[in-house]
Amino acid sequence: MEKKNYSYSFILIGVIAGLTAILDYIGVMTFPFGFFGVSAFYIGAAFFTAFAIWFRWRALIAMYIGLLIGALISGTFTIFALLLAWGNVIGAAIPMLIFNSKKLGLNKELKKVKDYVAFILTATICQNVISAVWVLGGFVIFGIMPLEALKMAMFGWILGGIAVTIIIGIPLLKFATPVVRKTSFSK
Repeated sequence: MEKKNYSYSFILIGVIAGLTAILDYIGVMTFPFGFFGVSAFYIGAAFFTAFAIWFRWRALIAMYIGLLIGALISGTFTIFALLLAWGNVIGAAIPMLIFNSKKLGLNKELKKVKDYVAFILTATICQNVISAVWVLGGFVIFGIMPLEALKMAMFGWILGGIAVTIIIGIPLLKFATPVVRKTSFSK
């Protein structure tokens, strides 16, 4: 029985890492609206949140691996990617912790007003602010982006990320969560 759980975790991490790499590539290469390759329409943000809420720690590990692979295939990988990828992982960990807390009693299918409020506060606002500050701040610190571009890049990242997470993330959680709950991977 224990081997089965490890097998599920290994498969799940591989699948989510692959999806994350593809979403990262699409966000960087297909929709590079913004500054220094920072996409203002980064569709991965909505999926990263859902993956983390559904699959917890396995999704966070997979996201980190997938973000590094995505940076490699898009040609944007630098040694700093090892640190910068944590911004997206930490941002997704916040809604994961909130929605998986038994004390808060939130429903991943977003059935009540409090579920929507929690999602908007954590998965849209908090996640995007954390990831923008971490990654873009890192760009400035590592000399990838000039300080003068930081304000505009953050503005685009946060507003674009909030829009994407609301437009894609809410329906994704609302309608896909019942399907995900029926799989062995969500346990």
